[in-house]
Amino acid sequence: MRLVETDSETLQWFPTHMRWNSDGEREEWAELCAAALLSAHEKRPKRRRIKAVRQQLDAFAQVLSKLTPADQAFLFIPTPDQTPVPAFILMAECEGDRQTTLRSMVQADAESLVRSVEVDPFATERLGEGLRSTRYWSTPEGQLMATVRYGWRLEQINTDLCFYMVWDDPGKMAVFTDTVDDFVRSLWVNVTD
Repeated sequence: MRLVETDSETLQWFPTHMRWNSDGEREEWAELCAAALLSAHEKRPKRRRIKAVRQQLDAFAQVLSKLTPADQAFLFIPTPDQTPVPAFILMAECEGDRQTTLRSMVQADAESLVRSVEVDPFATERLGEGLRSTRYWSTPEGQLMATVRYGWRLEQINTDLCFYMVWDDPGKMAVFTDTVDDFVRSLWVNVTD
């Protein structure tokens, strides 16, 4: 089994399941995350405040698996009052030419509304050399969206890995670019039997 893990100590990124064993498991996760998030921002969070954030996280976690197929996810929550932004992880066995596969994972050649997809090398100590892209696109309703994607080929474990986030506010994405890059640098793949 392959699991992407982090050693980031910021209380902005919360690992979550794509599927839950029970409503109780999901609700317990939401309660723990709400308490941790609020404790990082408020001296003594009130019980009703924890409940409100817990309900938001629980509602978000209920629909996460319907948003996109993924192997894992994290929720990025910079402050308790901001809507979580999911970060999805996809893993597959290595296939095809390395550069072609990486460009495909980061949607390097996809259509982009505002400007061409921005693609840059992106290396981390644990995942090695990869690519990072930023792409702007529009929903059928005309909402401008932005996607940031990272891709690596991890030949030592025969895995192609993609980490990506979809933002409904490109300006907010720009504000948190360094924060996201720092988090991605904290990731590694734990392989267990």
